[in-house]
Amino acid sequence: MAKDTQETYDLVVIGSGPGGYIGAIRAAQLGLKVACVERDAALGGTCLRIGCSPSKALLEASQKYQEAKHELGSLGIKVAAEAVGFDLAAMMQRKDKVVQQLTQGIAGLFKKNKVVRLHGQAQFTGRD
Repeated sequence: MAKDTQETYDLVVIGSGPGGYIGAIRAAQLGLKVACVERDAALGGTCLRIGCSPSKALLEASQKYQEAKHELGSLGIKVAAEAVGFDLAAMMQRKDKVVQQLTQGIAGLFKKNKVVRLHGQAQFTGRD
C-alpha cells in the first residue's frame, strides 16, 4: 500500500515576494506549520530579483561613478575625470551577487524558521 504523501499546513502562502516571505516567516515564528509556494527558482519575488534591489545596486554604482568623475574634486580629492571609467560587466556581476545574497538570505530564514518551500504554482479555487 502506498504511503500518503500529502502534507497538511496551518498556512500556505502563495508567492515569496516581500509580503509572502515576511508573512510566512512571521507565521512560522508564531508557531504555525507554514509552506510557501513559489513558481520561480529563487525566492524573493519581482522586487528582490528583478526590480527594486537590482536597480538599486546599479544605481549605487552609477552614483559612485558620478561622484568620482564630477564631485570628489570639490572635497579636495584629486581624480583625473578623463581617467574615470566604468566596467558594465563588473557592475552587472555585482548586481547579480547582491541578488543572489538576498535570495539565499530568504532561503536561510525559511530554513531557520521551518517554512517549507514548495516549488510550483498555486491558486485559490473556492471559498473554503
